[in-house]
Amino acid sequence: MNYISRKYFFALFVIGILDSPLNSQEIQFSKEEKKEIIAEFSEYLSIPNVSDDVKGIKKNLNFLTNYLTPLGFGVNTWKVNDTPYLFADLNVGAEKTLLIYLQLDALEADKSNWEQPDPFLPVLKIADNNHWVDVRISDQPIDSLVLFARGASDSKGPTYSLMYALKYLKKNELSSKVNIKIIGDTEEEKGSKNLNSLLDMKSTELKADALLILDGTRSLADIPTLTYGARGIATINLTVYGAPSELHSGQYSGISPNPWYLMNQLIGSMVGENEQVLIEGFDTYKESLAELNYFSSLKLGSFKQLESRLESKLYSDRLHPQQVYQHPSLILRGIFSNSDVIKTRIPTEVTAEFELRLTPETPPDRQFNIIKKHIEKQGFLILEDSPTNKDRQEYLKLLSIKTTTGSEAFRTPIDSKFGDWLENGIKYGLGETEVLKLNTTGGSQPIGKFIKALKIEGIALRIPNPDAQIHAANENIRLKNLFDGISSLIGILTQSDDF
Repeated sequence: MNYISRKYFFALFVIGILDSPLNSQEIQFSKEEKKEIIAEFSEYLSIPNVSDDVKGIKKNLNFLTNYLTPLGFGVNTWKVNDTPYLFADLNVGAEKTLLIYLQLDALEADKSNWEQPDPFLPVLKIADNNHWVDVRISDQPIDSLVLFARGASDSKGPTYSLMYALKYLKKNELSSKVNIKIIGDTEEEKGSKNLNSLLDMKSTELKADALLILDGTRSLADIPTLTYGARGIATINLTVYGAPSELHSGQYSGISPNPWYLMNQLIGSMVGENEQVLIEGFDTYKESLAELNYFSSLKLGSFKQLESRLESKLYSDRLHPQQVYQHPSLILRGIFSNSDVIKTRIPTEVTAEFELRLTPETPPDRQFNIIKKHIEKQGFLILEDSPTNKDRQEYLKLLSIKTTTGSEAFRTPIDSKFGDWLENGIKYGLGETEVLKLNTTGGSQPIGKFIKALKIEGIALRIPNPDAQIHAANENIRLKNLFDGISSLIGILTQSDDF
C-alpha cells in the first residue's frame, strides 16, 4: 500500500483533482473553497487526539481555539479534575441560544491493522473493484474520494464541518440566526466521567434553548440523519457458587451443585425464545399509536434491508428495527468459571456478565432491583460477597451481584419543534433532500445526564457515512459526507430561530 506524505497530500489538491461544485440548491462551494476545506481538514486530522494523550489533546484544543477566535468567539479551556473542556461562545443578539456538543477525543489506533503507516496522517483513497486504492493524481470526481485517518468520522469530521460552516458565514458576511455555544468533550471515549461535575461548575454558562449533538454515523441509506435519543448502559455480573473447592466430576456430579447448571437454569428463567426478557416488570413500555405509525412509516433500514446487509436471519416480530431501541435489553456478554481449563472437575463458581441497554423509563437502579427480585424468586440467597462455609452448608443456591452504571438514556419526542427546525435547516443547506428522523440509537452516548440537567431537548445530526469503520482500523470519511455536513450546518444556523 502506497503512503502519501502530508506534504505530497496537500500538493495533491493544488494540482487539480477538484471537480464541480456540490449538487446543492442553496449552498455551493467553489473549487478554491473545496481546496481550503480539504487542506484544513487534513491538518486537523494529522493532530493525534487519543483520550490519554495529554499533549495531543492540547494541540487539538489549540487548533480549535485558533480557528474560532478570529470568527468572533470567546474561547476558554475549562478543567475538571485535570480533564480539559473547550467552551466557545458567540452572542449575536438572537432570542434563542443553540448549544453544540462536540467529541474531541478518539480511541487509540493499532498501526499494525491499518493499511497505511500512520493512522494520524490522512490518506486519500478511491474504491476500485472492491478494493481501496491510494490516490496520487486523479481526474476522479472529488465526491467519490475518501479520507482514511483515525478520528476522521469519530469525531473530527463532524467537528470540522462545524468549524468550516462558521468560517463560511464569516467570509460571506452572513450571520447566525441563533446565539452559539460550543462544548468540546475530551474524554467521550472514556465515558465523559467529569461532564456532570462540569455542569455543577458551569451550569449558567452552558444555559441554552436546545442541544445539537454532532456525533455518530448516518443510517445505512447514507442520507441526512437526525437521531432523537440514545439508550443508557449498565452492567451486572452474577456469580453462583458450588462447594468451596473443586470436586471430581465423576464422584460428585449429581451430588454437589454444579455452578454451570445453576447459571444455565437462572439464565433460562431470565431470557426466553427470540431473546425475550422474562423478568417481570423489566420492560413495561407500550408505544402510542403515533409511535406505531412512525415505525410503520419508516422504509429505510428495514429488517429485510438489514438481513441483506448482514447476510443472516433476524428476529423480525417488530414493525421496524428502530422499535427495538425504544425498549430496554438484557445482553449476555459471556459466561466463565474460575477454572483455567476444562477438566474432570466441578468448579467452585461460575459468573455471567450482562450488559443492560436502558431507556428513560428504565434507569439502572430500577432494573437492578427488578433483576434481584427475580433471582430471589428462583430460590437464590443473594450475598454481598463470596459465601462463607456456613452459607454453603445451609443453602444450595448462592449468588453474588456486582453492578456498574454508565451513560444515562435520553429521548427527545419525534415530533419536536426543534427537530423540525433542524430538518428545515438541512433542506435549506442541501436543497430538497430526504431527512431520516430516527427515534433513538441502539447504542449509548454520555450526554443523557447533561441534557436532563440543562432541561433542554437534544438531537444528534449524523454526518459520516455508515461504513466509516468507527472504532476500527481504516476509519474513514467520504468527502461527499463532509461537504454535506458543512452545507447542512450552514443551512441550520442561517434560518430563523423558531424552535
